[in-house]
Amino acid sequence: MPETVGDPTSDCIETVELFPRLGDKLAELLKSLSPEDFDKPTQFPSWKVKDICAHLLDTSLRRLSSERDRYASSEKAQIASNADLIRHVTSLADRWASAFAGVSPHILIELIEKYQTELYEYFRSLPPHGVSTFPVSWAGEQVSENWFDIAREFTERWHHQMQIREALQQAPIYERELYHPVLDTFMRALPYHFRGVHKAEGYRASVHIEGGAGGTWGLVWRNGSAMPAGDDASSDTTITIQQDVAWKIFTRWADASEYRIAVEGDPALGERIKSMSCILIQ
Repeated sequence: MPETVGDPTSDCIETVELFPRLGDKLAELLKSLSPEDFDKPTQFPSWKVKDICAHLLDTSLRRLSSERDRYASSEKAQIASNADLIRHVTSLADRWASAFAGVSPHILIELIEKYQTELYEYFRSLPPHGVSTFPVSWAGEQVSENWFDIAREFTERWHHQMQIREALQQAPIYERELYHPVLDTFMRALPYHFRGVHKAEGYRASVHIEGGAGGTWGLVWRNGSAMPAGDDASSDTTITIQQDVAWKIFTRWADASEYRIAVEGDPALGERIKSMSCILIQ
């Protein structure tokens, strides 16, 4: 496998130095909670707030163990497809949440703080354009650069913290510095998500996320395929989504059919984007 992927000068999303700030927000929030708060339900069918916290710890420990420490578990998963990967990841998450049922919130918070710091240090050590251990499959990649995999991890930590905040009716994290990179990372899935959609040569569509952290991302059809394009005011179809709705659609946190999005142009493209998933989910 090559040491780098593609053009080292290509546009990348820099998220490594945002991990400490996002982690501090999580620690501050968790330390303010009562024991009863950790048992409050979330929109996951069987997960409480504490279970999402345990999942965040799990992902830190497993990445550090397998990647930084080169530890190969004796438990070998049979993964021959993306569906197998999704089932495996889902099973690990459920098992970890169950295993931490008897662990106090105090200990859980200490472990989260320790290992999210170590994960940040590990990510800092990686060459941005090196080959990541795992590709960003929801963007259709079979090989990804480290920067993209790290940005994907940042979106995971951002949206899980948002799920906790929503369950507890705490203030969301919509400041541009932390939310815009999440949206930018999600939008890298647009060409893959619109594969198989046939439009005339040169047809342009844009997705506009409205709000302080938002922006506009474009597609243009070339040789029968949707390709990334810059912000283009002359788009044939413009899809507008509010920023407080966008993350819920793309992380499957809510039924996308419940939310209205504005479409100027082809309504089928608007319906299509409601099914775009930027997480591993069954």
